[in-house]
Amino acid sequence: MKLLLAEDDRIVRVTVRDALEEAGYQVTACADGAQALAAIEREPFDLVLTDVRLPGVDGLTLFRRTRRAQPDAGVVLMTAYADADDAVSVMREGARDYVQKPFEMDELLLRMQRVRDEHAFRKGMQAGAPPGPEAGGVLGDSAPMRRVRDRLDAAAASDVPVLVTGETGTGKDLCARTIHERSHRAGRPFVVVNCAAIPEALFESELFGHEKGAFTGADRKRIGRFEAADGGTLFLDEVGELAASSQAKLLRALESSTFEPVGSNRSVRVDVRVIAATNRDLASAIARGAFRKDLYYRLNVIDLHAPPLRERRGDVPVLTAAFLARIAGRLGRPVPQLEPAVVAALAAHDYPGNVRELQHALERAVALARGGPIRLEHLPPDLAGPLPAGEAAPAGEGLARLGEAVEQFEQQYIRRALEKTGGHRARAAALLGISRKSLWERLRDADRARDEGGEGGGEGGDRGG
Repeated sequence: MKLLLAEDDRIVRVTVRDALEEAGYQVTACADGAQALAAIEREPFDLVLTDVRLPGVDGLTLFRRTRRAQPDAGVVLMTAYADADDAVSVMREGARDYVQKPFEMDELLLRMQRVRDEHAFRKGMQAGAPPGPEAGGVLGDSAPMRRVRDRLDAAAASDVPVLVTGETGTGKDLCARTIHERSHRAGRPFVVVNCAAIPEALFESELFGHEKGAFTGADRKRIGRFEAADGGTLFLDEVGELAASSQAKLLRALESSTFEPVGSNRSVRVDVRVIAATNRDLASAIARGAFRKDLYYRLNVIDLHAPPLRERRGDVPVLTAAFLARIAGRLGRPVPQLEPAVVAALAAHDYPGNVRELQHALERAVALARGGPIRLEHLPPDLAGPLPAGEAAPAGEGLARLGEAVEQFEQQYIRRALEKTGGHRARAAALLGISRKSLWERLRDADRARDEGGEGGGEGGDRGG
């Protein structure tokens, strides 16, 4: 990520430049505002880190010129205590963050990482595809999704059974529908069977149909799902939930492409392509005797694994953009903006509910935002985390002071790191890119703030050693 550093103090400039380069940034360091402006006009940057007080062209002017020349660049200000009001002013104009001098290098790197993550997320959203049938499972350019698309193409070009595996909410049904729509059967029926929702006693009737009078309540002839899918695709969702007797009946139909409706002795032959899906580990189920091995091999001619969202985090911005566009379009509203805390929460979440969880979270957020920007309190609690004190105030009421908001967001970020590391502070500090001493100080100050009634100091991050 390309970063422009503007700092007139040579020692600070060299020290900060070296720390940023060690953290993976490509740094262009300038000694004054004029050099920085020339660099801005010469090449694009992802981030700009500038001192407020620079000789010639000051940091505030540099910020405003950067906003006009490169509006997508994230700007962070370094400011002395006396210049804090100027930093607050430009934060309202769109600066991403500020840090007061003197600062610890760990503190600066942590703030830059947050801005870097937000910038990458927004850039990913700008690359998001327009809403459509793909918006969900097969959208994304991560390595796992490239493998999924390759397998989808191979499956669509064949006519053999496919087994789609993956956790709940990963888009297995969308993968199945995509295979059908790209195959030569696209113009024929796509029939879905939710195996988990069919009682064992009714399975045979649901799949193969029945004759009138075949059993109590069968007051008319009924066509089964297999026959309804003739010429097309039969999608057996949650196939791992089938009872043993149902598995045997399904296997016979798959092996012969024929079946007998309940109450009939006539055989019906069908031309059906079968795609099955499950969130179960069928290999373990076979070992326990809960799933037939011969049925497994019959279904699993081509295997396709839908990866969980936590294994393709780089796709979250693209999915977010696609979902927001689709949801807003359905409601007849403009696509809402995301506040920085929302971006951070969406980027950091593990998504145990996968793509479906992200979709539902955004649907909720758009509804609660009512056409305005999406704030942290619009997200579901398990995604947003505990809201800091005062954050859930109704729209239109006064905001917390900037320093308090930064402090609150920092504490939430630290809580997330501790949750991810199981409370292990050394690993949490490493994850956050700060020293263990800095983490200890922040936790100490948070405890002190709670003891005093939840009103911690307003200048988050300016603590001494």
